[in-house]
Amino acid sequence: MATLNTREAWFREYQDYDRDDGKQVIGLEGFQRLCDALKYNIVELEPLVLLWKLGAVELGIVELETWDRTIREMGVADNAALKKTIDATVAKFKTDLVSYGSFYRRVFDFLKTTPNQKFIPVEDAKSALTLITSQHWLFMRFIEFLDDQGKKVPSMTRDQWNLLLELSKSVDAEFSTYSKEEAWPSLFDDFYDWVREHPASAPQLIDTTSLLK
Repeated sequence: MATLNTREAWFREYQDYDRDDGKQVIGLEGFQRLCDALKYNIVELEPLVLLWKLGAVELGIVELETWDRTIREMGVADNAALKKTIDATVAKFKTDLVSYGSFYRRVFDFLKTTPNQKFIPVEDAKSALTLITSQHWLFMRFIEFLDDQGKKVPSMTRDQWNLLLELSKSVDAEFSTYSKEEAWPSLFDDFYDWVREHPASAPQLIDTTSLLK
């Protein structure tokens, strides 16, 4: 396990020294360099999981305090050990849906452009869902629905984002268990109507008990 001094020295390798606010953070460029060191493609799943494990509150920004705490909690001392932990976390998502749910919900924060933003652009939501749900049938159908709606659905709220994960656990490909009488967002009622009008072209053969295959 890394000591306090080595954790800080490790952080300094990627710290943003050009900030005007004096905060000690790893910024976007530093996070890119960290991902390069871990041999992660910045547009793949692992960098988002890395941000989540490091306690980031926005995309690509890691503060020294949270770095120190999370690195200590993970018990890692170098990039090789950190990569091993992140890779193991991704692999466990297949069976640990509680952990995956925590990660999924945090991704909404990574997609915001300001801290107080209450929604995320639908195009960003679609890109993220494609990346983090690994072709799970409901999310792919939801993306099709959003594409079909066009400008009618310009954004997603946090509530819609979070409840979409819950919806994926409760319905089958025909939405036979869905009820408009339940307290789902109205967007999901529209999605339900669209699914009924646009049946899938082929049977869904994906195991819906796991979001990452």
